[in-house]
Amino acid sequence: MITAYVPANGMLKAAEVAAGAPIPEGAVWVDVLSPSDDDLTFLDKALGLDVPTEEDMLEIEMSSRLYHEDNAAYMTATMITQADTPNPLSVPVTFVLAGHRLITLRYAEPLPFRLYATQAQRHIMPCSTGEDVLAGLLDAIVDRVADILERVQGDIETLSREIFDHERRGRKDYNAILARVGRGYALTSQARESLVSFGRLVSFVARPTDAKLSKTAERGFKTITRDVTALSDHASFLANNINFVLDATLGLISNEQNNVIKIFSVVAAVFLPPTLIASSYGMNFEIMPELHWTYGYPVALGLMVLSAAATYLFFKFRGWL
Repeated sequence: MITAYVPANGMLKAAEVAAGAPIPEGAVWVDVLSPSDDDLTFLDKALGLDVPTEEDMLEIEMSSRLYHEDNAAYMTATMITQADTPNPLSVPVTFVLAGHRLITLRYAEPLPFRLYATQAQRHIMPCSTGEDVLAGLLDAIVDRVADILERVQGDIETLSREIFDHERRGRKDYNAILARVGRGYALTSQARESLVSFGRLVSFVARPTDAKLSKTAERGFKTITRDVTALSDHASFLANNINFVLDATLGLISNEQNNVIKIFSVVAAVFLPPTLIASSYGMNFEIMPELHWTYGYPVALGLMVLSAAATYLFFKFRGWL
């Protein structure tokens, strides 16, 4: 699907471009969602560009993600989509600045695109050039990453309280806790990867070129650069917190396992002397004087009880229980 946005009275007016139809005159933003091979061929001819394919967008080397070609700037960055689901994804999105027109190419529907398109069509905002639209889009993307990190931070704080809640010790579902820690770390890693890619993108588009940026776009890119740097630091701090929560969880699991093993060890040690006494009188030798005692049986039972009690009291005295 190809959607063209034309500025009108400080807002953007959307128009869907049918297959083979010309791009509307004055369009500053052409958004391309999940294009077919025919769509890519049409865009190449209509815009005079070499629009990258999905395979090209998946390349990870810098020379394939940020480059100039035919007076156009090609920039590919990684975005998070489906962040509110159990299976968030990192997908590549390509931004092409040709003249003062922005072309976005994507094979997913990240939330910031929908939010920015809706706001730009309802509210007056800087959108007279492709650079203005790019700055607005990047701002929406960074805001979304900030929301994701805030949600992860809130979840990790909740996990910390649950883990160190002594009243609930022994009733914790550690498998569920480890799964939540894993999801939080994965989402934080995806957010850091996205921030790094957009930090490089902003540095690439904001560096001096023949095409000067408007003051609005220039200020926007500077603000985005500061936000990306701050969020990258926060993501690193959050990753350290998640590692601490993971270590604490594994430590508590280890302690509980040690407590269980200690109980079994103490039980085995307590019953060892009675077992020794009982086995002594089960050897069935022909000459065992105690077998003929009138009180032999209660004396043997008493020795078993006393030996078990003495072992238990010794453990208590040494603080092992």
